[in-house]
Amino acid sequence: MKVKKSKSNDWKDVLAAVAYKAVPRPGLIILAAALIIIPLFGKAANRLEPAGDSVVSVGNSSLMKETRVGKWGELTLVPIVISPPMELVSTDWGETNHPTWFFPDADAEKAFRMLLSAGVSVVDAARLRAKAQAVPEIKGVVLTPNPDWVRTLTTEIRARIYATLAKCELNQAQALAFRFPVTSPETWLHPDLISQRTRQLIEPLIFRNGNYMLFSDIQLVREEIGNADELRRLSKTLFRQPTVIAHLSVGPKADLDKLIHYWGRGGRDIKIRPLIESAAGSGTNESIDVIHLLPPFAKERLYCYPTFSDADLNKPSLVNCLWTSLNFFLPEPDDRFLDAAVALKTLQEDYFIIETDFKLGDILAFVDGKGNIFHAAVYVAGDLVFSKNGISSMAPWTLMSIDEVKEYYQWQSENPRIIVHRRKDL
Repeated sequence: MKVKKSKSNDWKDVLAAVAYKAVPRPGLIILAAALIIIPLFGKAANRLEPAGDSVVSVGNSSLMKETRVGKWGELTLVPIVISPPMELVSTDWGETNHPTWFFPDADAEKAFRMLLSAGVSVVDAARLRAKAQAVPEIKGVVLTPNPDWVRTLTTEIRARIYATLAKCELNQAQALAFRFPVTSPETWLHPDLISQRTRQLIEPLIFRNGNYMLFSDIQLVREEIGNADELRRLSKTLFRQPTVIAHLSVGPKADLDKLIHYWGRGGRDIKIRPLIESAAGSGTNESIDVIHLLPPFAKERLYCYPTFSDADLNKPSLVNCLWTSLNFFLPEPDDRFLDAAVALKTLQEDYFIIETDFKLGDILAFVDGKGNIFHAAVYVAGDLVFSKNGISSMAPWTLMSIDEVKEYYQWQSENPRIIVHRRKDL
């Protein structure tokens, strides 16, 4: 069996020789690692610019509001759920309808033992072992389980098998699983978007990882759903993502100079002062949506979805978390940061590590147990970060808590280190 590399695998291979060195203070190097940026969900479409008109669902959130108080002022967080506009929704989930499981660096016997440890019966695991095909490119084997058998897996066994498969990027259905932080499928599978029949096909295949519910088996239900419009509605449903709207209080007790100093970081004090002073003196509207206090790059993208052209497919990468983080304060995006080597060199040479007193615009690098950066996000305030989770057009820019980011990427690392970087010139 030949293994076809995805775009991400092609350019990621270049990173093997790229050293990332985190600098706690100018001149002191303490960490070397390679960068891994994982593409999440969907495929590229149209032009490279934020796509507006995302669908926002607020509901009755009055009882769910949270407050963050600190040097940034007082923030009130209102949870919302956004989903991509139908114009961007793709139903291209690959060519095969047959499950294909890659086990790198494993022979048929090792794959057999992995299945047993996940709870698969000896008979079923032996049947899969007997049909295992060697794949020299990955020094491992591939299994092609019967789709009907995959449907019968219990939620617990499915979760354990897919957790193992997700560690290999070739298992894209598992590594790039749809995910949503809910306690029940009802919250995720919005009844106004998909039919009851579609929901009945999906629900038995949903499994859990921590606080997230996941779905990986679109190939098992695609033909049964059939209808193209229904498939688009399902795609839109599965790509729903929670985030928050953050409101900054500027009431009579607020220290306006302190707020302007914090939110005007990057030489923007004079630009945000009129808005903060106006809100404080209005007597009616004593809060500001934080989106209006962010630098133009973030303001234009928050809650939006990127779109792409064919030309973007020839670049080293599509817009991703590190490109997002390094461009946060720049007046115009610098696409040099799509080149991982350039991005890493910039992070090494133009930033230093800090351990406390985080400020707007600091970059959080999430590092796994092997020293690989698997995600980067920008600190906003409290425990909030500005994050782009993956390179897909179905991955919007959102506000998330640091713990939510860790849970989102739990399949990458259950207990990641977070290394915080600050620009030397800020």
